[in-house]
Amino acid sequence: DAGVPVKLLFQGEGHVVTVELKNGEVYRGQLVAAEDTMNCQLKEVVFTARDGRVSRLENVFLRGGHIKFIVLPEMLKNSPVLKKVQVAKSKKEDANTSKGSRAGGKPEGQPAAKKQRKA
Repeated sequence: DAGVPVKLLFQGEGHVVTVELKNGEVYRGQLVAAEDTMNCQLKEVVFTARDGRVSRLENVFLRGGHIKFIVLPEMLKNSPVLKKVQVAKSKKEDANTSKGSRAGGKPEGQPAAKKQRKA
């Protein structure tokens, strides 16, 4: 089963994305297909070389292991995949705060009060 970043990449299929490779090359085009390994196929691509030269390519296939990062469309921040992560995160935080109040009354992140010794 694919993780959240890869699922989000799948949601980007059909949209324009920007991909930067580890060697500094930048590709911007429509994401045709993505794989679990983050291999990506783009079409109608604007390629920017490390030296700044720009060229147009009809189709490119980028190996996932060479990708530094991918810029996905802003609209995907409302993706159901991310909503599930937010719900799971809030449930985890709720569980942690309820544990802190039951286990000795000390709020998490607060140092224990020092006991004074009698002389």
